Amino acid sequence: MTTTATRPAGQSLTMAPLRAQPVPRLRTQAVTKRRTYSTETPIEAEEEPLKYGLLYFDNAYPLKMGWWDVRYSLMRPGWKSLERKAKNELVPPENAMPFHFKIGGIEPRLKDGGMFVHFSYVHPKSYTTREALKEIESRCEQHLISHDHYMWFNFQKVRAFMVKGTPFLEDMASRYPNSKIRVEYTGNASVESLYNTFRKYGRIVDVVQVPLVKDMPRQVIVQYSVMRAATSAKNCLHSAEIEGVRLSVTYERTLQGNVIWTWLQNHPRITVPLGGMLIAGMSFAVFDPMRVFSMNAKITQLFNVNEYPILRWLRKETIGRLTRTPIDVQSGGLRERENDEELLRNWLRVPPETFAIVLGPRGSGKTEMVEYVIKEKKHKVVIKCEELANARSEGELLSNLARQIGYIPLFQFMATINNMMDVAITATTGQKAGLSATFEGQLKKILDTLTAAIQQASPTRDMTNTSPDAIMKKIEMTVEEKLRRAEQALTGECEPILRGESKRKSRKRREAEESKWCDPDDIPIIVIDGYMTRDKGPLAKELWTHLADWAAVLVENHVAHVVFITNNVAASKPLAKALPNMTFETLVLADAPLESSLEYVYKHLDREEYPDLIEPVQTIGGRLTDLELFVQKIKGGLTSDEAMHDILTRAVVEVRKNAYDFDNSDGRTLSWTPIQFWTVMKALANTDAVSFDELKIHSLFKNDEAPFSAMEQAELISIVHKNGRPFALRPGKPIYRSAFQEILLDTGFSSVMDLESANYLEKEEMAKVAKYEAELRDLSNLLHTDGSWYFGGGRVPKEVDTRVKWLMKKLAESHAKVEKYEQQANEAKKAIANLSQAF
Repeated sequence: MTTTATRPAGQSLTMAPLRAQPVPRLRTQAVTKRRTYSTETPIEAEEEPLKYGLLYFDNAYPLKMGWWDVRYSLMRPGWKSLERKAKNELVPPENAMPFHFKIGGIEPRLKDGGMFVHFSYVHPKSYTTREALKEIESRCEQHLISHDHYMWFNFQKVRAFMVKGTPFLEDMASRYPNSKIRVEYTGNASVESLYNTFRKYGRIVDVVQVPLVKDMPRQVIVQYSVMRAATSAKNCLHSAEIEGVRLSVTYERTLQGNVIWTWLQNHPRITVPLGGMLIAGMSFAVFDPMRVFSMNAKITQLFNVNEYPILRWLRKETIGRLTRTPIDVQSGGLRERENDEELLRNWLRVPPETFAIVLGPRGSGKTEMVEYVIKEKKHKVVIKCEELANARSEGELLSNLARQIGYIPLFQFMATINNMMDVAITATTGQKAGLSATFEGQLKKILDTLTAAIQQASPTRDMTNTSPDAIMKKIEMTVEEKLRRAEQALTGECEPILRGESKRKSRKRREAEESKWCDPDDIPIIVIDGYMTRDKGPLAKELWTHLADWAAVLVENHVAHVVFITNNVAASKPLAKALPNMTFETLVLADAPLESSLEYVYKHLDREEYPDLIEPVQTIGGRLTDLELFVQKIKGGLTSDEAMHDILTRAVVEVRKNAYDFDNSDGRTLSWTPIQFWTVMKALANTDAVSFDELKIHSLFKNDEAPFSAMEQAELISIVHKNGRPFALRPGKPIYRSAFQEILLDTGFSSVMDLESANYLEKEEMAKVAKYEAELRDLSNLLHTDGSWYFGGGRVPKEVDTRVKWLMKKLAESHAKVEKYEQQANEAKKAIANLSQAF
């Protein structure tokens, strides 16, 4: 680029800004007088006017490859340092340059890694402007070559080029240097001429001519081998004229995609399953070991400092000596639990072969008893099923289960993302990608990972194909060896060392022997508390089935003991399907008798302060939770009678709400009728137990067992089994018997229920009467008016006469019952009327 201007005498030298672009602030140096020409260049007496030019140095600082490139920010040079560098290093001294060469200022190009140097010159008329600029460019190139000036950040030389066009000084954030440049031109320019023009700035890989488009300028793509050649060509040749053709040079924008990414996008049926396999492989290789370690640490109490022997000893020798040691009583403090606890301990000393089921009504102390038995066990897992069954969604259930067993990390949000991706891929391709995971699949995955963690902690993990008898012999040998070593430790005897064996080898031999032990205390114990607490619900059936199947795998492989705690007698059905042809170890807990109940209460209350608690305790019964509530209320300031009446009142409300469903707030429907439970309640109010068969054949039940099962599920009654079948009925809680008596004392309610029962039974008997009468009427149609048999003969057959007599007998019995029910209904109506008159 050249610009011609005249300078009056005494006027300082200034530079014109680049055409069609705003130019940043330039540091210029004024020229106060003309310089004499160098003797190296022949000059004439007459000179051309003062002119300006522009040099481009292409390796002043690093290229900026994108918004993420922070190199320029870290090593960004200052303006003064660049100007000093240009004058002292890059450009030859002014006295060594021809044509009164004078530096006017610099202009850095941030993204292109170079800078412009403005200069002024005056050449004689014997030189053309092109020749003068070529001479200045040649002098600058020779200076850079002679000094071997390399830049430290890329160890490449600095090159100098004369700017032939008008640079496009842009700072657009979306355009960055590229090894390809797009050249637009109007007119006829051959590829050879373009090649010769652009070859000066670097080695060209290819020149591709873009197909001509109507009303669009001609275009070619010039690709350089290095990016700095493209930046130099763009800054030096933009808006330049070559053979009468004006060039417009810009960087070719790189496409965001590539061949591989395009192929991946166009073949989702292949890439999506491969991506799923890759994610699954990463999960299996990275996250599954983390989860197994996390669950194993929870099973073995690795991070529970309270289980460390040294800390337990310190606590015993410090705080334990300063405080009073509490009495170690049986779970719940009931004497009747001693035999049950010892029986459960014996089950846990043998190899895992079957399930252990602890069955009992809610509040009978099942969980406390099991926790008391296994509190000294090293490896244990407790799954609270009630928390899982109360989950509102599948994700909440899985999160609760993962938190209980230490399944970390869960990545529950990934299931939602996979489901969304699967729906989107199905909508676009028409086929499922298989990314979505079902609830059953996720639950099975968590339980399978827990199995792997349990196997790591179990001494019987390698005894899958070993018989229980062989495992039992190994357990006995281990226990005997431990007892022998304990006796040696007490007596001070040392273990004998074999001849030629050092202490170190002896210790290694002992550790090797211990690694082959099968200590029953090290066998993991899985406690599934609250199994089948809820039969209904969207997730209940799948949860109980998967837990039973998973527990069966542990037991069949002799990996761990599994203890089920439940209050549902129907829990044995899914367990029998999971582990068929096996007899379960079942432990049924009952309520404590009066003596044990009083003993429990007096362990928490002062006998001298409360000498007579027989009547309140007898009313409340032997249910552990009710006894605890009774003790708490007395400690809270109530008297024994007030506490008893408070608990009894609450029990009455529970029975009324659960048995008769007066409010029907949750919209549920009962599986029995109010008069059915009224009959059961009246029978249980006078005795502790009633015959199941007697109530089953009652006219209200008609030999149907479903209402009794539903009442038991609602915990209103409990069914006592004998020889594998229902035998008797008891109240759901001992306090319910007193509650039944209180409800019977309500004259109004009793009269209404008696009236409904009498009306229902009367309708049933009236239906029978109508049936008998209809059959008699049908039989009478078989006789003539004179009483002879319709089919001939003068006498009625004996069979018909017998049937008629039987119908007459049943008709008389039903009629008597109808009169009885009518009398009961009238009495109930009178009682109700008397109550209304009292108001």
